[in-house]
Amino acid sequence: MKVDVTEFQLPNGRQVPRELEIDDKCEEKYSEIVDCGCRLTAEALRTGEVSQAVESPDFDFDIILTKGSDLNENREKLEEMIMRFDKIAFETMKEQYE
Repeated sequence: MKVDVTEFQLPNGRQVPRELEIDDKCEEKYSEIVDCGCRLTAEALRTGEVSQAVESPDFDFDIILTKGSDLNENREKLEEMIMRFDKIAFETMKEQYE
């Protein structure tokens, strides 16, 4: 399946929409992420690492860092982050933020 990922690019954080092919097992959890008003983001850091997040309009709900040079690792870690998304935990955090 394809998912939308917003890439933040150096040097000024310009946002570029991307599509990424991930395992179909992520479909239900990805739908939950989108239904909660969140998006997936990615940013190559100056350290060479890649930061990936489940981001709401107000806060980052979940974030992972990878080495950055291994595209398979980046995809696997993104899939892991999607699969651990917990809608109830997100709603609780959102209530606390408000």
